[in-house]
Amino acid sequence: MRELYEILLQDGIAQPMAEKMAKYGEMVVKANEKFNLTRITSPQDMAESHFIDSIDAARRGYIPKDAHLVDIGTGAGFPGVPLAIFLPKAHVTMIDSSEKKIHFIRETCSALKISVTTVCGRSEELAREKQFFQTFDVAVARAVARLNILLELCVPYVRVGGLFLAYKGNSATEEAEEARGAAEKLGMELISISSAGPKNTNHALVIYQRVQDTPCIFPRKYAKIKKSPLS
Repeated sequence: MRELYEILLQDGIAQPMAEKMAKYGEMVVKANEKFNLTRITSPQDMAESHFIDSIDAARRGYIPKDAHLVDIGTGAGFPGVPLAIFLPKAHVTMIDSSEKKIHFIRETCSALKISVTTVCGRSEELAREKQFFQTFDVAVARAVARLNILLELCVPYVRVGGLFLAYKGNSATEEAEEARGAAEKLGMELISISSAGPKNTNHALVIYQRVQDTPCIFPRKYAKIKKSPLS
């Protein structure tokens, strides 16, 4: 996908990274013909919405170069795969409940020599396991749910002092206000809401930091989370 590669280069992404991103994008588009991975497939939209947007948090310095990072509800591999390419020393774990999507990411990243760990499972169930509970420096999630639900699904993975980065749109401020009580109950503090991603978009990054341990009653079962979001 030459056009995608050229757009990424023009955005200042280093040649070897732009090449890997373009190859991954090409394989996403090809796989999308067989099963639904993404509705975004044009080179311009893919460059902006999938790759440039995904690595924006790292470019801004919110993610350490050697971070232990988890991408929750990764879908077609965003933002996790672009972050793994952009931060080759990071330890990136990608979680999704779809075996088809996890299999695609695992096989594609192996072929392109992109270092990631893939896990198939429900985030609220995996978060209770010792190897995942409060063990990551950074958790990221994009387009999964509103913040008052997303926080409970994601922040149990974050260590004390670590960050949760939620990739959001123009509802970011409204959602953060709605989730104020949830953040407090889960031991998180809102650090900032900032414009993010490509220019001339409504993308935003909502950043939380863990200041206290997550109470052991969280996360609840998904049916309870969805029916009665924390407030």
